[in-house]
Amino acid sequence: MKVQQKIRSVIIIIFLSLNIFAQNEFSKWYFGDYAGLDFASSPPLVLTNGTLSTLEGVATMADGNGNILFYTDGLTIYNNAHVPMANGTGLFSNISMTQAGLIVKQPGNSNFYYVFTVLVGQNVNSGVRYSVVDMSLAAGMGSVTVKNVLLYAPTCEKQVAVRHCNGNDVWIISHEWNTNKFRAYLLTASGVAANPIFSTIGETPSGSNALQVVGHLKISPDGKKLAMATATSSIPSSLGDGGFHLFDFDASSGIITNSLSLLSAFNIDAGMSAYGLEFSGDGTKLYGTTSISTALGISKLYQWNICAGNNSAVIASQYSISVGSGAGAIQRAVDGKIYLSANNSQSLHVINNPNNSGNAMNFLLNGLSVAPKTAKLGLPNFINPYTRPTPAPISNTLACQNATFAVPPVPTFSSGCSATPYAPSGYLWNFGDPVSGAANTSSLTNPVHTFSTLGTYSVSLILYNNCTNDTLKKVITVSTVGPTLSVAGSSIICKGAKANYTASGGSTYNWSNNASTATVALTPSVTTAYSVSATTNGCSVSKQFTVTVSPCTGIASTNSADVLFSMFPNPVKNTLNIEAPTRAQIRMYDLTGKIILASNCVEGHNEINTAELKPGLYVIEASSSLGLWRGRVVKVE
Repeated sequence: MKVQQKIRSVIIIIFLSLNIFAQNEFSKWYFGDYAGLDFASSPPLVLTNGTLSTLEGVATMADGNGNILFYTDGLTIYNNAHVPMANGTGLFSNISMTQAGLIVKQPGNSNFYYVFTVLVGQNVNSGVRYSVVDMSLAAGMGSVTVKNVLLYAPTCEKQVAVRHCNGNDVWIISHEWNTNKFRAYLLTASGVAANPIFSTIGETPSGSNALQVVGHLKISPDGKKLAMATATSSIPSSLGDGGFHLFDFDASSGIITNSLSLLSAFNIDAGMSAYGLEFSGDGTKLYGTTSISTALGISKLYQWNICAGNNSAVIASQYSISVGSGAGAIQRAVDGKIYLSANNSQSLHVINNPNNSGNAMNFLLNGLSVAPKTAKLGLPNFINPYTRPTPAPISNTLACQNATFAVPPVPTFSSGCSATPYAPSGYLWNFGDPVSGAANTSSLTNPVHTFSTLGTYSVSLILYNNCTNDTLKKVITVSTVGPTLSVAGSSIICKGAKANYTASGGSTYNWSNNASTATVALTPSVTTAYSVSATTNGCSVSKQFTVTVSPCTGIASTNSADVLFSMFPNPVKNTLNIEAPTRAQIRMYDLTGKIILASNCVEGHNEINTAELKPGLYVIEASSSLGLWRGRVVKVE
């Protein structure tokens, strides 16, 4: 039956070891004096059922369908009935902490949520702490099972969360008070790691003035940049000039590097302090707000193009507009827009096109009403919904059962201006063809595999890197089988000798000496490489082999009338026949002179098993009462 030369379309299946947060989990906002917004609708729906009445520092969490689970002001956790959750009161924070609350779902657990709180000061309740909510309790309303576990003290009012680059675990980042140390704690399926990652860099928020610790932390969507706002300069000012700062963040190690001062507190308008921060959805722009720190002043919105080039270019890209008095937090919503809060206002300001530069950002003052409720300084603090970039699919070319594969290019973020993320450190291919034995796997970047038979194979590629491993899969259908080529013949011959070489496994053949028969006779004078190609079903494969020419010096052949031994066939495969005129002792040597076979023969016909010998040239001796006979024999496959 003729095999149709047809290859089915290839199905690409990508398995990524990451847990992507649904955008709906960030769709419900509760903030200010009982204000709320539901971003599951477009435009956002005003919510009036909230219980919060707080200046700042709020956090909310919904489920994957956008249903509110609970929210907090850092002091109390409210359930979806908008009443305090069981054991949800008495958290250690304050209604006037910039980022008092932060909610993070525990990796690998659908019911556990960690609520991180901050409290500035020197009393026994200060510091960064966490509590645990179990949503499987209280008939799905949730209960606090662990409360106010201290991570460290003293701290600033800043905390932010971002996914580890493995797509599962989460970094919780905050800043110590009176040092220039950041701390990054990793939250995993096992809980909060006991030992944080320290990054000693930037300024030292300190002094008795509480403004030294005010201001947000934010992470860019690609997890590569960290921004910090510090309301005023440190005391003494030599410890830091406050304002807006930008850093590099490594989502693999948790390390923060490369501090860049974008705007010093000394250069911010009198009466104003650095406060809010947010990145555009494409990761190319950073926004900052100044808020009133005295009775006088007009708030400003700043924009920097963090992809402008070198540090000087980033600083020079600064663009600012006045946004009235009392501006506070800025937060990117699931609709891609950025919203600005203003203290004691019934509206939020809106940046409609935050990816655009300058006036093209399309800023709209009081662009979204929250009436009849009132906004304050704070907006919900969310874990950055960062996801790792997806590797490109496996590529291949298929010719009959022979496939050539190529690893995909290193994935790049669809946003931001950072370099490629975490380049692969190694590869492991599995061709789904166990019959091929050791050839079924490869660590090459561009391997070639010959599939054993017709059929469908699931090819997988593991991309190793220092962050996590991605596994890509691709289904290959082999609908036409080509030749399985092999060549038989001695790999070693004596100089001047002629040997036959036979190709098998194909329908037609083409040798490098232009012969087109299955068997050719070769007489190389020096060691020579030959090739032969075989064709079947329109598919061709080639094979190279080398014939080593030995001078065969020191091998004397004796064939006198008195010594009438004969042997055949020559070349031999499995059995060498010897006709002996008398009883004799037989020895066979390789070309190094090593005895590799010894036997006795009787007068007449004898058979010697040569099946286990390697292909090559051998010397055979027969010693008898008639004398010594010596000859040469070639072993072939």
